[in-house]
Amino acid sequence: MKIRVLGCYGGQLLGFHLTSFLVNDTVLLDAGSPTEVLTLEEQSQIKHIFLSHTHLDHIKDIAFLADNRSLKRLSNDKEACAITIHSLQDNLDTLSNHFLNNIVWPDFTKIPTASDAILNMQSFEAEDVLTVGDLEITPIEVEHPVPCTGFLLNQGGAQAIFTADTGHTDRIWEIANQQPNLKAVIIDCSFPNNREHLANISGHLTPKGMAQELKKLDNLGEVSIYLYHMKPEVLTEMASEVEAENIPHLRMLTQVDELVIEA
Repeated sequence: MKIRVLGCYGGQLLGFHLTSFLVNDTVLLDAGSPTEVLTLEEQSQIKHIFLSHTHLDHIKDIAFLADNRSLKRLSNDKEACAITIHSLQDNLDTLSNHFLNNIVWPDFTKIPTASDAILNMQSFEAEDVLTVGDLEITPIEVEHPVPCTGFLLNQGGAQAIFTADTGHTDRIWEIANQQPNLKAVIIDCSFPNNREHLANISGHLTPKGMAQELKKLDNLGEVSIYLYHMKPEVLTEMASEVEAENIPHLRMLTQVDELVIEA
């Protein structure tokens, strides 16, 4: 399993990209920044978006992926296949009503035609097991102000967890602890410790809160831990606080990372 980090920050400043992870070249976990990072040829390989929730920093580039794909379709490029967006039904409804609504952005679920659209939407229920090739993806509900799921990825006998945006939560750790060969956890860590109240009310974690969450992981110390969603303007402060937690095999992600998860 290959996970390419396209964006891993919880804010957009010059040089910092919003959340998006490309799995095995064809699957996106959230779509904050793929068109800022990927060539048109790389974008053309994307066939699925697994959307954790509908905050703007996770959906922004759905708009531009669709736009780019439509131009390829109009040029009769046979590889310009539809992109399927997988998410909770509440999230798909939000996309339809408030984003792809022909007001904020064209409704690419009907372009060029409803029967041959650039975007398709497919709902899932929490803890459904979804399959893309030999990759299994299981959405798991987490704590956030809007409906949100993290994801369990399973391929080739190795598993990885992406918490998505979350505050203090439990179910994802229960499922993580059931995995026979968990290799990596990508976990929210958004605000410095002196912004704990803001983290709590917005459904995110501080370094201190992240460390508390990781105590729920049975094999902590054996699993690689990667932090994402850091606010770039406080990155230096957060780096010092993360280091002070002294958690083994843990580091902040950067947007040039590529993770290879093997059994």
